[in-house]
Amino acid sequence: MIFLIAVPIFTTILGLLIYKFQGKAREFLRLDLVQFVYLFLMAPSLFVWLKAFLFYLLRNEIEPSLSVTQIFMVDTVFTVIAIFVMSAIAIHSLTKTFWIKRHHDPHFDLYHLSEYFHLWWSHIIIWGGAMLLFSFVALANVFAPLTLELSKGVFIFLQSLGSIAGAVLFLAIWMSDPGQGQFMRLMKLLLVFFFVIHVVFYFVFDPRFNANYLMYWFSLSTFISAAAIGSVFERYEKLSWFRRIMLHAGWGENKGIELFKKK
Repeated sequence: MIFLIAVPIFTTILGLLIYKFQGKAREFLRLDLVQFVYLFLMAPSLFVWLKAFLFYLLRNEIEPSLSVTQIFMVDTVFTVIAIFVMSAIAIHSLTKTFWIKRHHDPHFDLYHLSEYFHLWWSHIIIWGGAMLLFSFVALANVFAPLTLELSKGVFIFLQSLGSIAGAVLFLAIWMSDPGQGQFMRLMKLLLVFFFVIHVVFYFVFDPRFNANYLMYWFSLSTFISAAAIGSVFERYEKLSWFRRIMLHAGWGENKGIELFKKK
């Protein structure tokens, strides 16, 4: 109980104490350090605290007791609302960083900075985060098998859909390539990394090839397909026409926004 009370008080005090240092502290990942603390440390800490406190109330303090389904529904509504709040905090942290930059230098190129966040931060976090979350659910399936009754044919068909999903995943990543620096190399490394993690889980925990481990095998099929296509697809110039057709007008009209410069 002391922990539940101390976290919001400590976080609030910290937020008030560091507020005046905006624009005076160093940057981290091109964000003002204070805004970085707000967005990546304080907001997630409060979110976890609120979820824990809500779960405690729903599980122990409400009479009659709620079912697992009811608790899940309440928690889901809370999480969705929290996602919108976190999105607003992210927008505020970003635009506040823009304001600080212009305040210190009226001639600062805000477009260049915004494209850094757009082309690098958002693309890397979206795709890297999606792979991480997808893998988390799939690998959790190894420890918590499903109770599904599927015929062998249906199960194999679902695995073939996983291969298609892998192709779609790589194409979506390829289309979001800003064409500067080593974005695609990083994405391919992530695809191979998560594929290797799945293989390690196979040899260590030996999940059976059946519907009980559907998510694991579907995820493995997805990463095998994405990694394999990624290793050969870009080598064929004739396939670039597909990308050119799918990209919107004005794509690639940005200069010098790089995290990893080409050698």
